[in-house]
Amino acid sequence: MKGKIIKLTGGFYYIKAGDQIYETRARGNFRHQNVAPIVGDNVEFKYEENSLGYIEKVYPRKNMLTRPRVANVDTALIVVPVKDPKYNLMLIDKTIVQAEFEGIDIAVVINKKDLDEDDAKNLYNIYDKSGFKTFTISAITDKYLAELKEYLNDKTVALCGVSGAGKSSLTSNILNKEVEIGKISNKTKRGKHTTRHVELIYSDNIYIFDTPGFSSIDLNIDYEHLKLYFREFDKYKNLCKFNNCNHINEPKCGVKEAVLNGEIANSRYENYRQIFQELKSRGEYK
Repeated sequence: MKGKIIKLTGGFYYIKAGDQIYETRARGNFRHQNVAPIVGDNVEFKYEENSLGYIEKVYPRKNMLTRPRVANVDTALIVVPVKDPKYNLMLIDKTIVQAEFEGIDIAVVINKKDLDEDDAKNLYNIYDKSGFKTFTISAITDKYLAELKEYLNDKTVALCGVSGAGKSSLTSNILNKEVEIGKISNKTKRGKHTTRHVELIYSDNIYIFDTPGFSSIDLNIDYEHLKLYFREFDKYKNLCKFNNCNHINEPKCGVKEAVLNGEIANSRYENYRQIFQELKSRGEYK
């Protein structure tokens, strides 16, 4: 039988095949082949009535995110809360870089817009200007969700964002089914890590990975390649004096000129500079 792994917990793999969900384990020989099935994998498995199934084969992956660890993702949907907790632009941009590096399409959702309309508009402008499909919504009402649902139609989506960003409630609204929603800590204004495992939640033809929130991300990218993962730079790189311009200290840089002219968001460029220096320093001390 063929199916897709929708949940992994306690060493058991739950596979959706047709309208049925099957509980399975992975064959022991996978360990010798250095193969570790993950959520999102398309697999071949054997299953007999009233017995545990076993995964026989993992099909080649289209892509794979490392955090969260999921496969065959169509879109990384980055959920950015306006408040409670306050957004972190550096963390957002590092998440985007990681998804760009993995070759996964990206969309940005500015959530909780009702808490600060002006700040939500500012965030929208940053990421819309940077070339990402961007939505501004409030997960407490479905008023703003229609366009997002249409965009996600027939996609497998990985939700990315800090705890408390509203990923679980957003998932519930998109799929029209209840997903466990965590309470916000009054002390930190962060979520209490409601989602404790990676699971593919589905309804009709939308599949969503509702994943654990995180507060940091460690990039493993060559600093000289970082510019490739800031897509808004592409339009201006041919205006640079040097073909190998890193857009840092070089003279006559088309990207820096675009920042000065307001064509590239200043926050995006400043985060690029900081990430560049972090990666360069790490390389020098290896």
